[in-house]
Amino acid sequence: MTQSITVTPAQLRTFLTAVLGHYDLRPAAASALIDHLVQANLWGIDSHGLQQIIGYDQSLRSGRINPQPCLQIHRDRSTMIRIDADRAPGQYAAQVAMTEAIAQAHQVGIAVVGVTNSNHFGMAGYYTQMAAVAGMVGFATSDTNVVDLAPYGGKTACLGNNPLAWGIPYGPTPIVLDMAAGTVSGGKVKHFGYQGLPIPSDWGLTATGEPTDIPQAVAVNRAASPKGSGMALVADLLCGPLLGTAAAMFKTKSIHDGLNGTGHFFGVLDVAVWCDPEVFAAEVGRAIATLKQTPRLDPDQPLYFPGELAYLTEKTRTEQGIPLPVALVQALANHFGLECVKRHLAPDLSLSEQP
Repeated sequence: MTQSITVTPAQLRTFLTAVLGHYDLRPAAASALIDHLVQANLWGIDSHGLQQIIGYDQSLRSGRINPQPCLQIHRDRSTMIRIDADRAPGQYAAQVAMTEAIAQAHQVGIAVVGVTNSNHFGMAGYYTQMAAVAGMVGFATSDTNVVDLAPYGGKTACLGNNPLAWGIPYGPTPIVLDMAAGTVSGGKVKHFGYQGLPIPSDWGLTATGEPTDIPQAVAVNRAASPKGSGMALVADLLCGPLLGTAAAMFKTKSIHDGLNGTGHFFGVLDVAVWCDPEVFAAEVGRAIATLKQTPRLDPDQPLYFPGELAYLTEKTRTEQGIPLPVALVQALANHFGLECVKRHLAPDLSLSEQP
């Protein structure tokens, strides 16, 4: 059997719309979630794309995700906004938060938004790109739905494998630096499993704290370095105690409410308030040009600015389709039903009927 199939963005949308249609999601929430997952696959960040829908479906079934959230937005200060997400899909809560931040920064030059009682929000860089496209410098971080990162040198998890992202305006292709505090995201480990590939042994630990190259055996993610471990702690504190909840290590992750839900933190600066946007754009362009002219260790390996590979991948996948591991498609069939997957996603793929 082939190891992967190729689908179009439209097929992904059709399938996601079908499986989410069982939950009477608020239209804006459904749109935010579907747009985000498809964009992740287009950018080549497959760890945060279609494969996430199984977990989101489980969260919708259990009530962790509220399909009809009523976000409470509190504008405490001219530059500060708090949002209680009412257990919304994280992508919806985060999109609303960044939209609010951009609007506020247009008025006063700077804005910060804290979100509580939310869920996994996907790619942090998605939101900082929103800011950059609007002429803003953006920052985004979040704690995670699970505590799954060991501090550097540790064997057990007590931190979130948290994302930290920045966005800088740069024409139609903003600079977007998006990284996990761990060596890689947990989703990337899982994606290697779907591809049937081993992982480097410095990516994860087993439940007994031993390094492993088997994706399915990873119980704890490893910090990329002491710096990654420190960034994970800072993100946990920004998205917990600063917002009036607990640090992730003290949250009861199996109980989802205002005190134990996922938190997000966003910051935005309006470039036009801080400096002349044209001068800023010219200086950013000069910096990128200089970066690309740096002598290379490998002459055949181009130098990319943060986010550039995602834009190049989107162009390719828009034209040629999005590759999906067959093991992922089979997992979707096992979870959502063979008929659903055959009808909406992979009509020509031979799949087995598994419990």
